Amino acid sequence: MPARKKNTVAIEKVTAVPVSRSETKGSGTAMTKAQGTTPKVITHEQVAERAYQLFLKRGFGPGSATSDWTEAERQLKAGL
Repeated sequence: MPARKKNTVAIEKVTAVPVSRSETKGSGTAMTKAQGTTPKVITHEQVAERAYQLFLKRGFGPGSATSDWTEAERQLKAGL
């Protein structure tokens, strides 16, 4: 019995173009790196100040320091 011939399929490699999304929720805009977008640098102190402002805004009431921190980061990245 003769050996079976193996079928080979050529697979074309596709390279995706990196796309960065806007930080504003629901904006629907996309910018490629070729357009010269640079990530915004946010310091620890900026996040701490914004988180404290959120704490003051709710009147020192019950809440989570972690949720204040993550919300502060989100707002700063969105440029709010």
